[in-house]
Amino acid sequence: MKIAICDDEKKDRKVIKSHIKTHHAEHTIVEFTCANQLLEQLNSGEHFDLLFLDVQMPDSDGWEIAKLLKESKIKTYIAMVTILRDYMCKCFDRVDWFTPKPASEEDIHTILNSAYKKLFPMVLNFRSEKISLELTAPEIWYIEVKINNIYIYTINNVYRMRKPLKEIKKQLYAFSFFVQSHQSFIINLEHYHKLCGNEIILKNGCRIPLSRAHRETFFNSLADFIKGN
Repeated sequence: MKIAICDDEKKDRKVIKSHIKTHHAEHTIVEFTCANQLLEQLNSGEHFDLLFLDVQMPDSDGWEIAKLLKESKIKTYIAMVTILRDYMCKCFDRVDWFTPKPASEEDIHTILNSAYKKLFPMVLNFRSEKISLELTAPEIWYIEVKINNIYIYTINNVYRMRKPLKEIKKQLYAFSFFVQSHQSFIINLEHYHKLCGNEIILKNGCRIPLSRAHRETFFNSLADFIKGN
């Protein structure tokens, strides 16, 4: 996810940032020291999946930013982080989560997981070795076809299932960051690192083949993904 931390206190930004970095998924983090900086970015068209906002800042406050965003209907998850505990009962009409300072690692991870659940709906529901599974889009690194089996490689596990690839593609259709790179591979561009010859290198070091037949589609999808982030 692309995350903004807006807080005038450097030590508080540092705490949140350090906890985000221990989360199981990788994130892009941008820091803001005041509300006006963040508002300028938002007004210029910048988008963040998740905002960590302080309530009180010298030039404005996170409370007003949250109100503006909720009124604009922008799809952003808002977490308020503050020492003002009395805001807790008031804030849920305009924010998605509240946590008091200092935020613990558990608090931040709970917020990240909650944001994933809200922003990225469950895209796969299936049974693997008699176990019912639900996966969110960001968990998936890539999908591979081997003979009559589909293998779904995620951050923590590999799942095998017997299902046509076309059925998987239907479920992923709503997410533009999934792209087919080869007749046997679909990758999640959120985990893309670089291209090396005819291989795509993911952030975990996995090497995925890029075929000539899918090359143009891949580069078009990658360009759109980068532009949107």
